[in-house]
Amino acid sequence: MLLERYLAKEIAKPFFVITSIITTIFIGFNWVRFLGRAVEAQLPTGIIFTLIMFKVIIALEVLLPVALFLSIVLGLGRLYMESEMTALSACGVSPVKTVKVVFLFALILSIIVSSLSLFIRPWAYQQSYALQANADTSFRITDLEPGRFYERKKDDGSFVIFMKDIDHKTGRMKHVFMQSENGDNIRLFSAKEAYEYHDPTSLQVLPVLVNGYEYKLSRHQGFNRITEFQELKIYPSEKKTLEYKRKAAPSSELATSSNPKEIVEFQWRLSTGLSTLLLALLGIPLSRATPRHGKYAKVFVAVMAFAIYYNFGAMAKTLVEQGVVQVFPGIWWVNGLLGLILLVLYGAPHVLNRLRMP
Repeated sequence: MLLERYLAKEIAKPFFVITSIITTIFIGFNWVRFLGRAVEAQLPTGIIFTLIMFKVIIALEVLLPVALFLSIVLGLGRLYMESEMTALSACGVSPVKTVKVVFLFALILSIIVSSLSLFIRPWAYQQSYALQANADTSFRITDLEPGRFYERKKDDGSFVIFMKDIDHKTGRMKHVFMQSENGDNIRLFSAKEAYEYHDPTSLQVLPVLVNGYEYKLSRHQGFNRITEFQELKIYPSEKKTLEYKRKAAPSSELATSSNPKEIVEFQWRLSTGLSTLLLALLGIPLSRATPRHGKYAKVFVAVMAFAIYYNFGAMAKTLVEQGVVQVFPGIWWVNGLLGLILLVLYGAPHVLNRLRMP
């Protein structure tokens, strides 16, 4: 029992270190990305940290399995390199017990990952989308710096704004240009002044253009209409995409859906726990190394193996969404392929031993 605990400890130590490292890298990457959007006035700086936390929660279904996979390769690889696995084997720790320790560790983590994927991840997506939608409705053009073009991306287009000057005391903007793109349709606005209006109905702060022109045009038909106005309120368009609904939808709703895109999303959530177990079992044969190979001999192979497996899963998901592959086998063939590889890796030594018997 003590030797099995020692094995578990050797896996747990790099697991927590690797999880901390890749989570920190992930946070740093998203911090830079969201900060860039804040500089471009696409996000308020006050919600960046909250959004990053939701992104981390969403990514844990991938970060935790890969951390366990690499920790098994590193932890057991060190024991092989320093001949401790040979000593443990002499003390009664058979390869079967090693697999048992890894499997129990991975089973606990797979339950956590499954819970994250089935319940916590949709909630995090829902909160993230709601937070960004609220940021869109609370967008204030008076917070922008004059003399710069600002672009805000939308689901079906973009919104560009420029002002030459602004009086921060009165909130009046001078020489304002706006462009709103919605699919093939483009609206251009040129106004001498602009100010913000608090709409009591929608509870939104709307830009109001004063003394200007509106140009409506299409990418295919050119100018459609030019309108002169004295005052014009600009209302934001709100459009929700299917992807928004699918990722934020409760798993119970996806389980009863007949939509292929929603079915494959549910399959993805179900598969994360199984993937955790399969990757953990794959880490055992990949960890086998000799002292001359070095501690990190199999890390590159492990990273490449995970990259191939993850990309195969993403490709399978896309193929089902596009209707190329039916909802059954869906994405399960990727897990089945890895399971087959594991059967070969674990079964081959026994087959060879039988062949060598007289």
